[in-house]
Amino acid sequence: MNEGGLDFNRVIEWLSWNELPPEFLSSILALIIMLILTIAIHIKIKKYDPLKKPSGFINAVEMITEFADKQVMDIMGPAFKGFGGYILFVGLYIFLGFFIGMIGLPNTLQPFAPTYLEALPNPFTNMAMPLSIALITFILTHYTAIKYKHWTYFERYTEPIALFLPINLITMRSPVLSLTLRLFGNALAGYCIITLIYVGLGSAIEPYWGFVFEPVIAPFAHLYFDIFDGLIQLAVFTILTMINVSNEYISPEDFIKMEEEKKNKKLLKKKKREEKKALKKEAKSAV
Repeated sequence: MNEGGLDFNRVIEWLSWNELPPEFLSSILALIIMLILTIAIHIKIKKYDPLKKPSGFINAVEMITEFADKQVMDIMGPAFKGFGGYILFVGLYIFLGFFIGMIGLPNTLQPFAPTYLEALPNPFTNMAMPLSIALITFILTHYTAIKYKHWTYFERYTEPIALFLPINLITMRSPVLSLTLRLFGNALAGYCIITLIYVGLGSAIEPYWGFVFEPVIAPFAHLYFDIFDGLIQLAVFTILTMINVSNEYISPEDFIKMEEEKKNKKLLKKKKREEKKALKKEAKSAV
């Protein structure tokens, strides 16, 4: 450390591979699964004959895509056509995170870590993971606002008067905290309850009775706290994302009017060009 300087080694501690949190590995595993699915869908679509009726895997993908596009159209409006791909990506990431936490894959990727061979947890039990996708929503929301409102975007921070700037700056970050803590809290609560069930069955009653009741009670607990709760969090997070982003744009009705006005302007320009061409032809023929 330099005298009078700042020791960045103390401010930022670089972690080795075996020191990385297992939730990070669960998150990476979910992303790898999504990448494999994306490649598989790409290959299937390239080989797909559009004249044939879709079936099997392609049919399922088409149904899910149509559902996501319909939700985007209903909640966000026609201005966000194509946003369904991002919603699908986030939704699948959240679902896979809860699913990985349910099946309990052993951590074989960190041979010298204290968590070696322990079950990989739900990635959202670490606040960094829900915060990362909440920040993406935050960036998309304010990018949309700046793109549409331009310099008037900054007026929101001084409304109704400039003295409200600190409060408005805090309010700006509230959606990030809301999305993060909701997902983190539900994932952590489910993890704690399932852990208590296993501990209770293993220690509160006789061990051999624990082996009898665990296969009966544990699956229902996992179905509720991992699958059902994961689907609820998927729906809540994606719906709030769509609402937050679309609220920064004009209403669907105004968008339709704007598109009609653009279409009419193009038609008028085309009509004027055709009239000019006709006048030129008349002038040439008169000569």
